[in-house]
Amino acid sequence: MRRDEVRNLPTLSSAERERIRTTRESLVGGGLLSAAPGAMGVPQHIENSWRRCVGNNVPAVSTEIDYRDPDDVLPALRRAAGPVFERLRDSFADVPVAMVLSDAEGRIVMRYVAQRRQRDVMDRASAAEGFDFSEHSIGTNGIGTVLVERKPVLVRGPEHYNPVLEQLTCAGTPIIEPCTGRLVGSFSLACSLRDVHPLMTVMAGDIGRQIEARILDEAGDRHRELVQAYLSLDRVAGPALVVDADTVLANRLGLAHTGPELHALLWPYLGEHAPPRPERMLVPLADGLRDALVEPIEHGGRRAFSVRPLPARAPAPRPSAGSPRRPTRTAAREPVHFDPAVQRHVEVATLHGETIAVTGADGTGKLHTALRVLRERSAEEPVVVEPALEPGWFDRARTAAAQGRSLIVRRVHATPAPTAAQLQALIDTGAPIALTADLDAADDTVLGVVRRVATTVRLPGLAQSTEHLPALVRAMLAELPDPESATRLAPAVWQRLAAWHWPGNLAELHTTVRLLARRARGGTVGLDDLPDELRTARRTVGLMESAERDAVAEALRAAGGNRSRAAQALGIGRNTLYRKMREFGLS
Repeated sequence: MRRDEVRNLPTLSSAERERIRTTRESLVGGGLLSAAPGAMGVPQHIENSWRRCVGNNVPAVSTEIDYRDPDDVLPALRRAAGPVFERLRDSFADVPVAMVLSDAEGRIVMRYVAQRRQRDVMDRASAAEGFDFSEHSIGTNGIGTVLVERKPVLVRGPEHYNPVLEQLTCAGTPIIEPCTGRLVGSFSLACSLRDVHPLMTVMAGDIGRQIEARILDEAGDRHRELVQAYLSLDRVAGPALVVDADTVLANRLGLAHTGPELHALLWPYLGEHAPPRPERMLVPLADGLRDALVEPIEHGGRRAFSVRPLPARAPAPRPSAGSPRRPTRTAAREPVHFDPAVQRHVEVATLHGETIAVTGADGTGKLHTALRVLRERSAEEPVVVEPALEPGWFDRARTAAAQGRSLIVRRVHATPAPTAAQLQALIDTGAPIALTADLDAADDTVLGVVRRVATTVRLPGLAQSTEHLPALVRAMLAELPDPESATRLAPAVWQRLAAWHWPGNLAELHTTVRLLARRARGGTVGLDDLPDELRTARRTVGLMESAERDAVAEALRAAGGNRSRAAQALGIGRNTLYRKMREFGLS
């Protein structure tokens, strides 16, 4: 919006407010969906936003706004905005206006409001740190609509899509990272309807540019330091990369290990696993897990790492005559499992002829892994039986085993569970046999039965294996027909996939990949193609957060869904429990 468009902006009269409110409610009810553009008598950006909200089924009267602790915002945005807010505090001390900073997803990460009257108005609208003011969450507003339009926006009273914001007027402007053109957040000025100033949009835009200027100053210093760190590796003969929280630099040989997904996977992984001194370790690169020398480097007081992928290790020596031999496997076959630790456990158990029980949570790929284990041992397709669903399972299994067919006894933790005698009788036939079970959902009796007859191999949850995401997604896409198999993911989409906690594990990932491929049909998947849950950025789940989420989920299960009892068992208040449930995506 240009300066001359807001210089004489009139205050809305009560009749105008009622007309706008009626128009909005008619559109939400479907009465104006076919109206010609511009026929609603509201600014075009407001009409466009209303139509998007209706099309995306945004609730028009919701008072529940998603919340997440605002502690994972882009550090450069906080560092740039902090001094600007501090400098303007005195100027806004006696003015009933709030300064609001959001991240690129519309979540409020910083707010300053001096006057108590305006602070109360903001609090009643949940316009505070941590709350999601994206257009997809609460409809047309001076934060979310700014981020969609990528230009300054003024939203007055009833022009808001959700009536909970009708007492506010908000002038917002996008914050663009000058070096990259990337949208990193928004800045807004918000006040009550009666306190509207005709230059609010101009003032918001000016403050937004001040924040951008500080981002540019810091980015110049930071990028110079990173380039210097990269140039210090110029004597390295092989591939080399330098990575910090925002950037990856690679030499010519290092480019073979890069891709749009690289930073989204490598940086969080190094942040959690990288050593304080140079060390050889496995790291996730765009072309898969690679052995690399990882070294922390000095980078203007902020964390950065050099990563030097190493040549593949020499193959293990061939066994000598008379030593036990592993079952042979042709070079064309894929590993049984993508996780090296799981693959190693399977190979050891197979080497010693042990019966394997593949365990893990729902959706981790237990049946898929068991099938691969038995296909390594037998040319015939395994017979799969499920005791909990097949009353005559044992007779069918015993007949198949007697014929030498390989056999999978699935979900042995479910009731009614097979007995140890039944499983042992099948194993004694000498036929290749594997079990699958979720031992976390089993009682001690089932656990004892499984441990008595088999060697357990536990599959990890996907949230603890995000370094394997590129290989998994590529493999799933390759299984799809054309043109869906040619689908590619934008870097921002890789960031969302890496940050999501994947409660449904591999099964959820498989469903998500198929959905995205259908939508893109061989093109590039963007953020707008993602399901609602994935569209909002989450922190990468570390070990502490993962343990906390598991504790909350277990308390809810033990309490039968009763939130008061679950909160009491956890030793926290109900409001804290509700916030944790929203944060972890628990229902």
